[in-house]
Amino acid sequence: MTSQTVIQVRDVRRSFRSPKKEEGWKGTLGLLVSPKYESHEALKGVTFNIESGSFVGLIGANGAGKTTLLKILSGLIPPSSGDAQVLGFEPFKRPIEFRQSISLVMGQKAQLWWDLPAVDAFDLIRAIYEIPTKTYRDRLGILTDLMDVKKHLNTQIRRLSLGERMKMELIGALLHWPQVIFLDEPTIGLDVLAAHKLREFLRVFNQQEKATIILTSHNMDDIERLCSRILILRSGEMIYDGPPGKLTREGELMLRVRLMQTPTSEELQAVTGLSAKSIDLKTGESAGEENEDGSDLKSIYFHVKQDQVASSLQKLMSKYQVVDMGMEEQSLEKVIQRLYEDERG
Repeated sequence: MTSQTVIQVRDVRRSFRSPKKEEGWKGTLGLLVSPKYESHEALKGVTFNIESGSFVGLIGANGAGKTTLLKILSGLIPPSSGDAQVLGFEPFKRPIEFRQSISLVMGQKAQLWWDLPAVDAFDLIRAIYEIPTKTYRDRLGILTDLMDVKKHLNTQIRRLSLGERMKMELIGALLHWPQVIFLDEPTIGLDVLAAHKLREFLRVFNQQEKATIILTSHNMDDIERLCSRILILRSGEMIYDGPPGKLTREGELMLRVRLMQTPTSEELQAVTGLSAKSIDLKTGESAGEENEDGSDLKSIYFHVKQDQVASSLQKLMSKYQVVDMGMEEQSLEKVIQRLYEDERG
């Protein structure tokens, strides 16, 4: 491991075994007397390195293995095989030096004491991590300023809004100034303003403190605005590791067309000469789009280069009646949506 590499993952696999129940009362009895088990492989040979100060997005559909990977890296569970190191430590051994250097924030799980005011909860964290009083006060001042929550410090955690609670959770997770931060859906359930403030806080903290951050989120705004690198898991396998811009196919546009006819993908391929991957019949329908004219005609999206737009339109108009058309830039959200649909499909 080089001095700049803080996270190193080599062929990490993780399997879970769960009891399999047959239907009916016989199945319930069999589960008690002679249970049968089935295995599920959550991670399948994942490999990557992360450098110090990186802000990395971890993306995948539900069940892709994101949370399992974060639990392995934070030391909550061990890998079934392979090797994972964080800051030179084997996470599952959880030495005190490791625990003092990392933090895990899970948006769906509260980690502070709900019955305490936030300031008292933070004081307990100060005692647990043995943070010197002056250092603690300085850090608390920095974090509460960045989060704009000073006025809520004496409010009981349970009485705060979801957005304010999430801010307090983050402050509690960062008071010991971790070098590596794992964030699992930190903006889930937040309104637009609260999510924006949370993202801005994370961006500033990453830049100022050079903390290494791995973020999982289904909100592509989180990923696009914060992460210079993304890792995509699909069914436990790493299918992409690189910058978001490369994934959205720089220079590619989406030609949106509505036709009076309803051709198949194969027919559109024959007419336009485009590949099946360049023609998307599902996007408009899955996005729940509504047409201004009240019609139920669905949009068809063609993923084309700039110099292919005119010829593709000409070919379509020679065969079909075009109701309306438009151009859209590629978005990370739609690219990821296509990847998820490929997995299901």
